[in-house]
Amino acid sequence: MKRIFPSLLLFLVTTVLMFTRIIHAQDYDWTADALPGVKINTVAFKGWIPTSQQPLRGTLVLIPGRHGDGRGMADDQHWQALATDIRFAIIGCQFTNGEPFIYQNDPQGEVARSINSAVERLAKESNHPELVKAPLAFWGTSAGSNVSARYCIHFPKRVIAFASSKGTQGPSGDMPPGKAEIPMFFALGAKDNPEWIKSSQFNIGAGIKLHAPWALALQKNEGHDVGHSLDVAIPFLKAAIELRFTGPAVAPSDSSSIFKTQSPSFGQTTNGGCQTLAVQLHKIDPHTGWLGNPETYEVARYGEFKGDKNKGIWLPDETTALAWKQYLEQ
Repeated sequence: MKRIFPSLLLFLVTTVLMFTRIIHAQDYDWTADALPGVKINTVAFKGWIPTSQQPLRGTLVLIPGRHGDGRGMADDQHWQALATDIRFAIIGCQFTNGEPFIYQNDPQGEVARSINSAVERLAKESNHPELVKAPLAFWGTSAGSNVSARYCIHFPKRVIAFASSKGTQGPSGDMPPGKAEIPMFFALGAKDNPEWIKSSQFNIGAGIKLHAPWALALQKNEGHDVGHSLDVAIPFLKAAIELRFTGPAVAPSDSSSIFKTQSPSFGQTTNGGCQTLAVQLHKIDPHTGWLGNPETYEVARYGEFKGDKNKGIWLPDETTALAWKQYLEQ
């Protein structure tokens, strides 16, 4: 058996301890103030920071179903892989112990402002002040989808992208300026509550008529559970976020397009303490994306799509389009 010299042993132990401290330093777990206006008594967050030496570009906010504790999602390897890839922080949310419905509608933006405060706290504690002015991306399921959708109403210019799994009202019905610019993905289950499906489809369709870059996946074999929807939600968020940061190349105009030609949008000061965004967020030019046929599930580049473009489902790139097709064919 080979002998480990004391100096080498000390080096190995020191390295392990340093690595342990680095991993520990990535996690930030805290309890916030209650939200009396929406009758939620327990509010808590867990933040996660990727080990990148570069400045972070934004925060991914994950919100569970009704009165769920979503802090554990900050430790999920799939979300961490996405966050590392796009250089985002993660915040997992908990809104529990109270009235089950008011916080989902968040009429005065109290929940939304608590999320803003959470981002500010994570920015301070992690020594990443750039997060204070960086955009937010959202994923939510069921009630968490509804909370995310309401944030998109209260602070639309702060949201870079939003993906939803089995929400009960889709993007919600209000359309303040800037909301139609947010790329959104909605996974619904055909076996879910019929009224929730109807409400969601109506609100999604209303946005698409306004040329919003919104995508729908109605999975015939799923109900109200998350199911396999993350297989599409994650690549959608990744592609949509990159498009909004970099801006797509301008494609030739297409008179049959269901979208209007769109130009860059600049961040600005919003209500409730959110400061001016530090980056320019571009509107989506769907001519550079893909379309999916909601009946046959066939997908193609926008210009090569053989079906009716007015009925096609917009998707940001090939990876998302193929994931959408596979998800619906299951």
